[in-house]
Amino acid sequence: MSGRWIMAALFVVLATGAALCMGPADLSPGDVWGALTGDEADSVKHTIVHRVRLPQVLLGLLVGAALSVSGVLFQALLRNDLAEPYLLGVGPGALLGVTIAAVFFAGSADASTVPLLRGVFAFLGAIGVAAIIFSFARKGVRRTSVSVLLAGIAIGAFVHAIATGMLHTLDDWPRVVRWLLGDLSLAEYQQVAVLGAVLAVGGLAAWAWARDLDVLTLGEEAAWFGGVEPRRSLWLLGGLACLLAAAAVAQCGLVGFIGLVVPHIGRRLFGPGHRTLIPAAALLGAGLLVLADGLSRELHPPQGFPLAVVTAALGAPMLAWLVHRKAG
Repeated sequence: MSGRWIMAALFVVLATGAALCMGPADLSPGDVWGALTGDEADSVKHTIVHRVRLPQVLLGLLVGAALSVSGVLFQALLRNDLAEPYLLGVGPGALLGVTIAAVFFAGSADASTVPLLRGVFAFLGAIGVAAIIFSFARKGVRRTSVSVLLAGIAIGAFVHAIATGMLHTLDDWPRVVRWLLGDLSLAEYQQVAVLGAVLAVGGLAAWAWARDLDVLTLGEEAAWFGGVEPRRSLWLLGGLACLLAAAAVAQCGLVGFIGLVVPHIGRRLFGPGHRTLIPAAALLGAGLLVLADGLSRELHPPQGFPLAVVTAALGAPMLAWLVHRKAG
């Protein structure tokens, strides 16, 4: 098992290094290392690394980890392999909250409060959609997980349409489109600090409730015998999953499939126990998302592909395979 942890950590390090090198301005590993250690005399390369790529990569690591842990929580709570923030409608709900903040409030807010403002409204949007969706689970999580997922897809499409219509009223529509499909290109260290704080608190809280998640995956009756109240856990841990997903959406836009794919990879490599799975998913999700972001910049310079295009290309085959396996 320790060998797998080393491989996971090495994957994150290599993905981070590769993402720092990828982009319109070709930088070698030596250039990046020199800029990071202060040995690089070229001020242009130093500026590219420290002002553009480093905050982008750091934010990508945090977004990938937050979405992956959120996916782990939703899949455990609903006992459904297809549950994840994007498909459940929580991601679109967060997008609607950010849209309301952008259209009605951001223009009058101080620049230092904008990341926090987006995060608050994203969480309100996510938790509002989740409250509607989880109301479909009145008869128990086990019996209604498919209904919850279908409700999430329908409500998510509806609120996504509302958010898109509202964003259409803004002047910079090309920039809006890129943000709707996930964009880390304007990352700032302030955003890294905000999301890092949320992930630290949310990730530790999720890890602390790992035993409850293990019991919940065994079914509602097993949860009662194990001393876990399913309804309370659904709202408590579901709110935590919404918080992590909303924080990610608030900082980079809507990115799908990371919360779907990574938990499955983590279970195959590290097993189903959530005490191990939660930190493993955070590591794997962080590495996968920064690698996807690096590829998005490398494949279509100088603008790059929207991040969600790359993650969908990775995640859609996984979704098709899971649906096929369930149907079989």
